[in-house]
Amino acid sequence: MLSLRGYVEMRFAVALFLVLGAAFARSQEVPEYRLPTTFKPISYRLDVTTHLENKFTFEGVVDIKITCLKATNTVVLHSNNLNIDTKGVAVSDGGGKVVPVTGVGFVTKTELMHVKCAEKFKPGNEYVLTVPFMGNITDDLVGYYRSSYVDKETNQTRWLAVTQFEPADARRAFPCFDEPALKATFKIRLGRRKHLTSVSNMRLLKSTPMPSNPDYVIDEFEESVPMSTYLVAYMVSDFAYVESKNPEEEVKFRIVARKDAIGQTELAKNAGPLVLKYYEDYFDEKFPLSKQDMVAIPDFSAGAMENWGLVTYRETALLIDPNVATIDNIHRVAEVIAHELAHQWFGNLVTMKWWTDLWLNEGFATYVAARGVDYLYPEWNSFQLENVQNFLQVLDLDSLQSSHPVSVTVGHPDEIAQIFDTISYTKGSFLLHMMNTFLGEETFKQGIRNYIDKHKFSNAEQDDLWSSLTEEAHKEGSLDPNITVKEIMDTWTLQTGYPVLKVVRDYAAGSVTLKQERFLTIQPNSTDKKSCWWIPLTWTTSSVADFSQTKAESWLNCNTKNYTIPLEIDDEWVIFNMQIAGLYRVSYDTRNWMGIITLLNNPDEFETIPTLNRVQLIDDAFSFSQIGELDYGITFQLLKYLKHEKEYVPWLAALGGLGPINQLMKRTPNQGLFQNYMQRLLANLYKRFGNMTVELDGFEEIRFKNLVIAQACRHKIKDCTEQALALFKQWMKTNDPDTNNILPRELKTIIYCQAIKAGGAEEWDFLWERYQRSNVGSEKAKLLSSLGCSSETWLLNRYLNWTIGENAIIRKQDAITVFYSIASSDIGYYVAKDFLYRKIADISEYFQPRGDRVGRYVKVIGSQMKTKEELEELNTFISKSSAYLKGADLTINQTIETVKINTGWTSKFYHKIINHMV
Repeated sequence: MLSLRGYVEMRFAVALFLVLGAAFARSQEVPEYRLPTTFKPISYRLDVTTHLENKFTFEGVVDIKITCLKATNTVVLHSNNLNIDTKGVAVSDGGGKVVPVTGVGFVTKTELMHVKCAEKFKPGNEYVLTVPFMGNITDDLVGYYRSSYVDKETNQTRWLAVTQFEPADARRAFPCFDEPALKATFKIRLGRRKHLTSVSNMRLLKSTPMPSNPDYVIDEFEESVPMSTYLVAYMVSDFAYVESKNPEEEVKFRIVARKDAIGQTELAKNAGPLVLKYYEDYFDEKFPLSKQDMVAIPDFSAGAMENWGLVTYRETALLIDPNVATIDNIHRVAEVIAHELAHQWFGNLVTMKWWTDLWLNEGFATYVAARGVDYLYPEWNSFQLENVQNFLQVLDLDSLQSSHPVSVTVGHPDEIAQIFDTISYTKGSFLLHMMNTFLGEETFKQGIRNYIDKHKFSNAEQDDLWSSLTEEAHKEGSLDPNITVKEIMDTWTLQTGYPVLKVVRDYAAGSVTLKQERFLTIQPNSTDKKSCWWIPLTWTTSSVADFSQTKAESWLNCNTKNYTIPLEIDDEWVIFNMQIAGLYRVSYDTRNWMGIITLLNNPDEFETIPTLNRVQLIDDAFSFSQIGELDYGITFQLLKYLKHEKEYVPWLAALGGLGPINQLMKRTPNQGLFQNYMQRLLANLYKRFGNMTVELDGFEEIRFKNLVIAQACRHKIKDCTEQALALFKQWMKTNDPDTNNILPRELKTIIYCQAIKAGGAEEWDFLWERYQRSNVGSEKAKLLSSLGCSSETWLLNRYLNWTIGENAIIRKQDAITVFYSIASSDIGYYVAKDFLYRKIADISEYFQPRGDRVGRYVKVIGSQMKTKEELEELNTFISKSSAYLKGADLTINQTIETVKINTGWTSKFYHKIINHMV
């Protein structure tokens, strides 16, 4: 972590230049859960034999070649939940001489293994550590775990074993130096039953019979490039594969899946090689492996994992059935493929030194993935949409006091899992977009290329990135030679939150004075004078109305408290942040707002303000009203212009801004008034999109219709509900409803939910049967979510009970989806809350060792609370359940703050806001 005005660096205080030219930045006092800087791994030889049939165990031995960096008599490495044959642990020097082992010990709390020897190791010398091990193939979705599916032909359950090591679970599969900076090569051999197959990071070299067991085969793979342990991957299964057939491809590309789903691989088979080639050109760096497998796993905790050469996915994130897929399904698969393949450079080739800079992996992969999807589908305009969605999402979450910096100090493995969140992914991505805008595309791209070339097969931290970008920017003259990227970007990555630009106009003098402060949804007792950002300034006025200049004209920086610019005296309005190129809100006075609103409410001139700036104006108005800095009357005056707004993203922002108000009106006496307001607001749009059976073309048009229909049915526009129920009843009467799903494919989720909400056990059982029979992951996900829409409490309770415990029917990966869908409805909220309160111990046990998952349950319930009594109730529950919420601290703190925000809003605005909706 890098310093910013006294921000104490906790992880990498001193750079230790180590033997053989390898440098590892580590603190002087190594925390107990970190490895000492006494050894560096060079290579692993890893042998693992997998037993799946009813046994679910694995056994193996690892030989780790290590270099001694400091004199010591003890090797310390990681091991967690493994059975180690301590008598078989051995150490030898480079010449094969045995170094006697005097003791092997384990520290469960820190997941460390100590191998103590009779002699001291000599700095600069190489040794080989040999450790035999055994373990259970669990259903925890981490480490080396098991997954299953039912073979459609035989109706038998098939088992597979697959790895998931990020962030710190390789140590659950084999003893290792399980930190990202400790890269090494891996030579992997996998023992498996003859009728199964195995895959790993590298190409298969050969398969030979296992001498000790004629029913088993040993698969030997090429030695890997240097990589971190969290990227090691292997799988044993009976899966099939399809291969890309383009003879010009230098990289062998395969899509691997259960054989019943192999027909759903066409999109991935075509998109994968195209995106990989696009990245090779963009980064000017060849993909360093000879093959790339992408595997669809039936049970998978995350969306996907970027293991080098063997990327693993949820089925919904890789497979597409063209007969049922929606455009959102296609976009999702393309986006995840592009994200994981971007990691092959950002994360795999160049890896962060420690999890503090996780955003270098995830922010970059998110940003570059948007470019990758744009390359695959240029007609979608998805890159702009991605940036809009990122902008809105970050401004919401990052306005909490309990948010965290992009580059965040983390230590214990429990903390690491919690930062795989919106800040690391989405804020990281938008900040890269902002940098690209103020540096320029060519400078930004070349700076990235230089960074990759300099640090490939090694590790880096964000200062290394700043250095490469600064050097290129100064070379090309795209940044003032007196300014560095570090000076600018440290203010965005090392502190929490983002700024609001305060625009103070002197109309008589014709000037604007600019100030900044941190935007917080809960207003602090005193102004936050410590936070300060380098804000790229762009603006235009009513007399010029030129929104095309998105590159910073000047900066409001940390050395300037007030910044004044001249304006024409008769200018009606000024607008800052052209095309939302910067991550900040803008606060105007009432006169300026009214000038903007007058223009927007003119149907012939409102498009003078371009789409993206209309998005920011809508979102800013809602946010300033929420904290009491802008009268809600002004915000609702602005919303009146929507009657002639025809673009998708401004409506997305408007309905997103009304969403929290809807949430706070739910289950209150004024819910009906808000519902009536929404029906009037949507009336014209519903006329445009209301016919459910009319199919549209175009990515944004389809999404626009989906948004409108979803809102119309949610707010009980009568025709919407009637259409949905009629179509569903018609479908129920068809012969073979699984093959003949007559519902409009883009609207199926909405129709399912409406029918289940209005229906009873007959409709529920019908849809449940469709879920059980479906062979398509994305379709099963829609059905699973929709079944939570029921208004029957007994059905909801039964459904929730199917999600946890030894006899769970729902896959573990989908349990939170079911809970979320139930908790989101008016009736389901109470059922889900009661389930959480009664079953917290069971939920916690079921999801071990990942406590962060339990936090999601609390967040879903807490985000809907809005009274002091509910806040007290939640605090009591959290206090009583603290033992079950370990590893979820960040989410719990954010949830409590959200309830406080909701409570404050309800007491201030609940009664006042109704006047603006009548």
